[in-house]
Amino acid sequence: MDALAEYFKVFSEPNRLAVLDALRQGPLNVTAVVESTGLSQALVSKHLKLLTIAGIVKRRPEGSLVFYEVADRGVFKLLAQAEKQLLVCRRQQLDALAAIL
Repeated sequence: MDALAEYFKVFSEPNRLAVLDALRQGPLNVTAVVESTGLSQALVSKHLKLLTIAGIVKRRPEGSLVFYEVADRGVFKLLAQAEKQLLVCRRQQLDALAAIL
């Protein structure tokens, strides 16, 4: 359970999710991720490092550049399912609140 909790912590930061979303289109270098997300280069580098350490992202040096890509695209299915579940939970919360008021 600890390993699973640690894995899900990787997805608990909105900027990290933005970096992942940028990588949805395919391999990108840091500059392209910065342009896609609007985040600073330092912040993108930090999140790419954490995603790489977690095994979510892999890096591929190509000349003087390094390209990053999602190691397993199934992660996008996981995130989509989590988003669906979040919407269900929010709807239930709103319905319960409406029933009280």
